Amino acid sequence: MTPRDLAQRVRFAQAVAREAGALARRYFRREIDFVVEAKGPQDFVSAADHAVEALVKERIGAAFPNDAVLAEEGGGEVGRNLWLVDPIDGTINFVHGVRYWCISIAFLVGGERRVGTIYDPSLDELFWAAKGEGAWCDDVRLHVSPRDRLDRALVAAGYVTRHELEAHLALKRRLHEAGAAVKDMGAGALMLAHVAAGRFDAFVEPHMHPWDASAGLLLVEEAGGRIHPYPGPAGIVGGGMVVASAPGIFSALEHIALAR
Repeated sequence: MTPRDLAQRVRFAQAVAREAGALARRYFRREIDFVVEAKGPQDFVSAADHAVEALVKERIGAAFPNDAVLAEEGGGEVGRNLWLVDPIDGTINFVHGVRYWCISIAFLVGGERRVGTIYDPSLDELFWAAKGEGAWCDDVRLHVSPRDRLDRALVAAGYVTRHELEAHLALKRRLHEAGAAVKDMGAGALMLAHVAAGRFDAFVEPHMHPWDASAGLLLVEEAGGRIHPYPGPAGIVGGGMVVASAPGIFSALEHIALAR
């Protein structure tokens, strides 16, 4: 893939994330009414998720018909040029009227993260990164925090019901015992973007799907942060553990996350 091809996809990802966010915001404000369905305990999906995903996939298909797409709700296929789409990350917040959710779009070439875009419609913030070109919020360059001590860190620890509850509680205990402040805002992709922006010092979750994690991981890397190798042994479709933080606390955080 040429630099020109990649630059084209960067511009496209930014534009389609904003367009998707505008549509999602109409649902959030109930300008378009929708029904919420449960996929499992505290695992929701709505007509808004489906509509936003359909819009993004339609735009990708029109612009890059030979690229593959793998999305949260409708699935898809894996190819060398691969788009990963989470139409609304933080759906539980979205359906409850909580303004902490986002659109997450990533582009991979041969399994390598090349483009990541996370759009927060509530604050109209577009986080984006391109491999080797840094991480940005709109036109402001991002840098992870300079934090070098866990006992002064604000750590986001994601949890969903498919995770083992006792393991999650044990992780939170270890983090608290290390002196960290621990939060879960309910949208993993957006929390990763906020690590890249230095608002959180770190993020950890025992498993994330690739459409949730990929854009945010590239943002953190390009903002100067460190990440645990992703995906895990199951490959891109299987996803894996996510640990991402400021360099000064990464080793201590990773040790705590991997402890049993």
